[in-house]
Amino acid sequence: MSRGFNEKEAMKLLVRAKFNKIIQNIKNQELRDKILEEIDNRLD
Repeated sequence: MSRGFNEKEAMKLLVRAKFNKIIQNIKNQELRDKILEEIDNRLD
């Protein structure tokens, strides 16, 4: 919170960072977008 993020936003950033290396290896942009969207939806 000292960085201007609430707890939920911070959690999303951490989870995305953990999966980022894997997601970057997916060549299909549409699939990458859907995975990131699903991550966001599950963390909301």
